[in-house]
Amino acid sequence: MKAMYKLWLDNDGKVFGKGPFILLTEVEKCGSLSEAAKNIGMSYNKAHSLIKSIEKKLETKLLIKKIGGVNGGSSTLTPEAKKLMNSYSNFTKDCEEYIDKCYKEHFDL
Repeated sequence: MKAMYKLWLDNDGKVFGKGPFILLTEVEKCGSLSEAAKNIGMSYNKAHSLIKSIEKKLETKLLIKKIGGVNGGSSTLTPEAKKLMNSYSNFTKDCEEYIDKCYKEHFDL
């Protein structure tokens, strides 16, 4: 048995969590929001709406987009997106360690 949990950042509604983190990680890997969405099984429209919603709530841009042409467009993460991802990653790691520690202290199963 183990403790289960979900973590997200909230400000009168979900702002950022595991799903957006995975999406941005994939954008960073492949350089395209469209390809990233496809790779994680999300529609492009949902991915685009998700990014726009987060940008609006945080009042900052997450992606630098280059409009397509012969070779298609591209997306790269802004420094703010990279900082958000790094902070979220460190936060979730610390929370996981703390939850595991608390679980072991309270449950001797």
